[in-house]
Amino acid sequence: MAIVRMVVTALVLFSAAGSVAARETVLIDTAVLAERLAKGGFALIDAENATDFIRAHIPGAVNLYYMDLEDADENAKTGRPIFPQLAATRFGDLGISNDTEVVVYDSGNGRAASAVWYILTFIGHDKVRILDGGFRKWVKEARPVTQETSGRAKVRYVVKRPRPDWVLTTAQMQVAEAVLVDARSLAEYAGKEAGGARQAGHIPGAVSLPWDRLAGTLATFKDEATLRREFARAGFTPDKEIITYCNPGLGRSTFLLLALTLLGYDKVKVYPGSYLEWAADPARPIAR
Repeated sequence: MAIVRMVVTALVLFSAAGSVAARETVLIDTAVLAERLAKGGFALIDAENATDFIRAHIPGAVNLYYMDLEDADENAKTGRPIFPQLAATRFGDLGISNDTEVVVYDSGNGRAASAVWYILTFIGHDKVRILDGGFRKWVKEARPVTQETSGRAKVRYVVKRPRPDWVLTTAQMQVAEAVLVDARSLAEYAGKEAGGARQAGHIPGAVSLPWDRLAGTLATFKDEATLRREFARAGFTPDKEIITYCNPGLGRSTFLLLALTLLGYDKVKVYPGSYLEWAADPARPIAR
């Protein structure tokens, strides 16, 4: 029994150490960013829409609305879930090259920032972190904001090694054997709201885990114990294959992927077509 306890304790400590390391790799604190601003040497992306960006943003930030990384019409025609060259063009236009360090932030809830982080990581960009707590925490701490815009000289971004293991097409979804997670609201999952989809409901077999159950107040995520409790309640374990989806495929689903990544889950994929694409074909089954 003592040996079993030692093994369990070691596994818990290993998991905790891994999650701490992951947080340091993926998240950056507002105080650290404030110190870095004076030194420069990195690109700061505001992932909210242009209206919010113009209203106020962190000095030195450039704007890239996260939904501009998606091409729903092209996806519908080709069946390809993500377009690396589209992303490369967007980042290159902002002066971001393959070796540019990137910090991305949003209003503070983490959805938009997680989408930009996901796309950058998907196309092989290693140096990208999310501002923990986002703009909401930055303002709460009375740090400087501006309405002035600043640009960076355009560069050429070259996609070198995208991660096909992070995405699924609709055809692959239909034969996938994994835990399928719906990151949308309970109302959307239950079919009470369509959220812009052709049919209300959810993909058969999916479990519901609304993304905002994981979101913190002045932090992008709730504490680790809460996250692990939510994942355990949903039946997630690190050994299982997990697929996340929302409505458009960027935002809530990528937020779940990021949360799972922080806790050391390495068998997680996003269904980029997500529910909007699934429900577009009346022949596909819908559950309510």
